[in-house]
Amino acid sequence: MKSLKLTYILAVILLLVGACKLTKNVPDGQYLVKKNEIEVEGDKLSKSELYAIVRQPENRRTLGMKLRLVAYNAIDSAKVAQKRERKNEKLREKNARKKARQKRINERRIEKARERGDSTYVRKTIPLKDTADPKMFFREWLKYKVGEPPVILDTSLYNRTIKQMSNYLRQKGYYYGETSGEIDYRDNKKAVVTYKLRTGPRYYIDSVQVICQNGSVRGSYNKFLEEQGPSYLIGQPFDADYLDASRTRAAKWLRDDSFYGFSPASITYEADTFSMEGMNVILKVKIADRLIRSDENRDSLISVPYDTYLIRNVYFHVSDTLLYKGNYAQTVRDSLGKDEVSKGQFFYSLDTLRFAEIMKKDSLGNKQLDPYRMATFLYNGKLFVKPSVIEAQNYLEETNVYKDYYVDRSYARMLDLGVFQVVKPVLEEIKGTDSLDVHYYLVPAKRQSFGIEPRATNSNGYLGLSASINYVNKNLFRGAEKLTVSLSGGFESQPPIFDENLNGDKIKTASRSFNTFEFGPSVKLDMPGILPIPLKNLSKRSRPRTVVSAAYNIQNRNDFKRYIIQTNYLWKFYVLKTQIFTVGLPTTSVVKFVRIDKSPQFQQRLEQLNDLFLINAYSDQLIWQDIKLSFEYNTKNKDEKTGKDIFYNLVSFDPAGLFLSRFDNSLKTNDNGQHIIFGVPYSQFVRLDDELVYSYPFTKTRSIHMHLLAGGGIPYGNSTTSLPYDYSFFAGGANDNRGWKARSLGPGSYKYYLDTNRTATQIGDIRLGGSVEYRFSLGGPFRGAVFADAGNIWLLNEDENRPGGKISSDWYKEIGIALGVGLRYDLNYFVIRLDLGVPVRNPALPENARWIFQDRQPYYDAGIAKFGEDNYKALLPKPFTPQLHFGINYPF
Repeated sequence: MKSLKLTYILAVILLLVGACKLTKNVPDGQYLVKKNEIEVEGDKLSKSELYAIVRQPENRRTLGMKLRLVAYNAIDSAKVAQKRERKNEKLREKNARKKARQKRINERRIEKARERGDSTYVRKTIPLKDTADPKMFFREWLKYKVGEPPVILDTSLYNRTIKQMSNYLRQKGYYYGETSGEIDYRDNKKAVVTYKLRTGPRYYIDSVQVICQNGSVRGSYNKFLEEQGPSYLIGQPFDADYLDASRTRAAKWLRDDSFYGFSPASITYEADTFSMEGMNVILKVKIADRLIRSDENRDSLISVPYDTYLIRNVYFHVSDTLLYKGNYAQTVRDSLGKDEVSKGQFFYSLDTLRFAEIMKKDSLGNKQLDPYRMATFLYNGKLFVKPSVIEAQNYLEETNVYKDYYVDRSYARMLDLGVFQVVKPVLEEIKGTDSLDVHYYLVPAKRQSFGIEPRATNSNGYLGLSASINYVNKNLFRGAEKLTVSLSGGFESQPPIFDENLNGDKIKTASRSFNTFEFGPSVKLDMPGILPIPLKNLSKRSRPRTVVSAAYNIQNRNDFKRYIIQTNYLWKFYVLKTQIFTVGLPTTSVVKFVRIDKSPQFQQRLEQLNDLFLINAYSDQLIWQDIKLSFEYNTKNKDEKTGKDIFYNLVSFDPAGLFLSRFDNSLKTNDNGQHIIFGVPYSQFVRLDDELVYSYPFTKTRSIHMHLLAGGGIPYGNSTTSLPYDYSFFAGGANDNRGWKARSLGPGSYKYYLDTNRTATQIGDIRLGGSVEYRFSLGGPFRGAVFADAGNIWLLNEDENRPGGKISSDWYKEIGIALGVGLRYDLNYFVIRLDLGVPVRNPALPENARWIFQDRQPYYDAGIAKFGEDNYKALLPKPFTPQLHFGINYPF
């Protein structure tokens, strides 16, 4: 261990020494490319695209420094090579000893086999050390894996870059542009390379002519142009990249419009230019026929017109023998005359089922078999999934038209079932016809699995470590029903309820101290369709699913123990790629029972404060949601034609207690006049919450992200004070307003600093918050961010213990604002995040002292009036203290 630590220390020292001279390995007479600069005169061009053209990019930077080059220079290549040779020699010696040992063992085994009279023996093979690609030692790894050799200036690559930039200008429509370059040779063996571009005037598309002999194709392409809008081509720059993208998009449109096999190569462009003064182009779009291989000569191509195609037959080949009773291999030989049991990775099928059982009404109202909902299943022994479930995922329906996007949609839906590990769609063109046969080759996935899942969580900056033991059955009743049974437990950091204990001593709880233990089992059944309606009676377009779950959870804290029993009965409807509707079973969408066993000290503190809001939050509760409605819209998987930005919206509506209120006349009441069930008053409220996220990438490494949160709840009837704790709103923390600790902002202009009985966790009935974050690369896996957060929470009713917390017409004056910077380390599968937020506007302070740049004296005057001149400094917290938040993954 000492030698290992010494190696790391020496490596750091070498890095620091090597940093002093980046040109250490640059030969005399040659130059290190210190920097590439691009100067553009005229129209604005994409710098990221231009830098991608540069044939000799400079050494990569990490955190603004060329650390990879430093690592390469810091380690002597000759010494590394010498050590590698010594290690290789040792590997060869070890391999020689292993081979000799292997030979001795096999000789003994041969001798024993001869003594037994056996003609065969089990040969012993000892794995040898890899000498072709051996494991690297630390300095070798640091130099050749982490390190990066210096980029030596090559003038031939420099000249090639200038030519390619000239070609780039022509591709973008600048036919009269000019490119040149300049190299600034420095005395320290470094060179700064500057590429200069002058765009000049640009050609624009003035009109479009579509030339196509096939009337159906021409009509579909004109419809494509109309769908894109009048300025899709006309008025656009004569840009080769733009036209190539248009060609690809149009080909996809035509395939989606039933023209099977339409290729972008069938679309070509011809441009007629006017004089240089006009800089206009007449664009001729020529659409040719389809090229296919000739039946007589497979090496030649023939031209045939494109046409719309219909689906003739649909086949599902279930490649499985687990449910086959008998000798499958022998049956294949006898029935099919095959020596092999499979063709490639797929087993041959012996049994056939024609699925035709879904009915529909004709124009006269008579029921008949739906011709679109038929298919043929080929399998062995028994279908492990009901055919109605598989057929409901298929959109390439018999007798219906072919559309290319139906292939992708069907493939995705079958994989989403979770019962197949392989889904391979194959389209077979029927010669002499305009029809296709569709073949799906399906390989079943493993039905059952056990697993242990460790998790690291981050809730508003408070960390948690947990694990769960999971049992999963992906096909419980042969209908792709996914059953998940989990037993989970873990530790989590939670903020203290109060800042002080009964003695008035400050309670300090770091976000890294695990003060909460949670444990509990859960069961979830996720199945296709809308239970209890049969799947075959539903439309496949909305992809309905039913999710039924139940969970029991124990949360143990210093202040209390909380027991939660919850059941859910939800229906989900997936619409296209972007929308999910969730509807709960009416009257029993979510049922949640919460029991809290408070410690004597915690109970005494609550009674001492006599805060009805807190007493309600930390009391036994029964939440019986009448219905649960949510709508999720996510364009992350949208069609490329809608742009590269991402929009996410989640709206949820939660009413509770209305159904139970119908039985008030038969229910008992408690001392507060609330109706109770099992000794617990049920909650009655309505709650609406909305979350919006908009992301726009400027380049691959720079993007802007905007986040908006708005929500509110109204307690009424049987809930006399506030929303239940789990349905209340919070502000502040690593995923909210980062200028405040988790759940410490607000409510409203409540002057927490003057309240010695304040709680560290603040809750509210209304929330409004927003963030803007600019993210950029710092080189390698490091990312940086600059952000601004704003928001607050408010109370719907006045709370005498938190004056200023009720929402009013001056709510906009009570917005807390924070500015900050962030550092992130991207590990691909998750992101480690550090955010430093500085509150610049604190709504709790006096109105003329809320901004960080304003005079603090009004704040101190309020403290003097409350605590006296001798004590106010010790009791008043600093109003604009920066907050450092540690998080997992991005805040939104």
